[in-house]
Amino acid sequence: MAKNSKDFLVSVADVAFYVNDTLAFTGTTALNTSISVSMEDQEVTGGKGAKTLFKYKYGRKLAPTIEMADWNLAYVAANTGSAIATGLRDVFAIAECVTLTKGVGTLAKTPVDGEKVFVEKEDGSIVEVTPVGSTITVGSEDTTVKATYKFSKSVKYITIDADSAPLIGRLVLTADKYNNTKGKVGQVQIEIPSFQPNGTFDLSLEAEGVSSFSIEGDALAVEGASCSDGTVYAYITEIPDGAADVALTDIAVTPSEVAIKGKGTAPLSVIGLRGGLYSNVSVDVADCNFASDAAATATVKDGVVTGVAAGTTYVTVTHKATGLKDIVKVVVS
Repeated sequence: MAKNSKDFLVSVADVAFYVNDTLAFTGTTALNTSISVSMEDQEVTGGKGAKTLFKYKYGRKLAPTIEMADWNLAYVAANTGSAIATGLRDVFAIAECVTLTKGVGTLAKTPVDGEKVFVEKEDGSIVEVTPVGSTITVGSEDTTVKATYKFSKSVKYITIDADSAPLIGRLVLTADKYNNTKGKVGQVQIEIPSFQPNGTFDLSLEAEGVSSFSIEGDALAVEGASCSDGTVYAYITEIPDGAADVALTDIAVTPSEVAIKGKGTAPLSVIGLRGGLYSNVSVDVADCNFASDAAATATVKDGVVTGVAAGTTYVTVTHKATGLKDIVKVVVS
């Protein structure tokens, strides 16, 4: 990679939300999605001039703000803690264009029994008419009017009540990572094991573009996947493309010295070392070549050393992809 190359995250991410390990929804976030991590601190001062001697950090908080670029009724359900119901509901047809022939016109839907139809004439006046089925009669002219009325239809709907609390679930965000000299080099995934929306949301309907739905909330501290994790708010994982993985700087074979009795065996493990802040990784023995300097003393195959006769030999391990090597001393008694 070029010396001055840099990595960037694209500004739009995919999002998934799980409730009780069941996928509740997926979506695409908009440009201003963010995750804010903050901490409070307490200063310890002393001495002449009340110098700052120490700062105690506490109260870390992680607060995601997600603006969804698409529409999904599940976004509202998660934020309000309401279930999505299906069934017949009375809904409105607004300003439906109806052509009248000698004052008689047919509506696209059948109005609810007992409900009036409000008809807006070409001159702007509004009159109420009683429909007969889906037929209305307004005067006796050939003209066009706009009708507003209620009709029944099987729909999906949510009732926002005063008592339900937002759902708590697992939030996963995935964004592509690009390099300014190599193009796409991988992904970054942010997993928040326990996320609770704050129940406050804005549904923006704007002339400049499509509607957007904002979900804000807080990460809740939970036990990590392992004991060493402690309590966690989130995991941030880089998922490299195959060609973009961090290169090994060296390999180390364990154990570095092997003692075998008779025709016993001893397995070898290979560790890949990486520079900087990157942790070591396990290397598959199938990715390495193994060679014994003295096959009459010990042989080696697929990372397993087998004793042959008393003596000392050395096994050379070579990483196939990089040519990196390490040597293990083998003593057979």
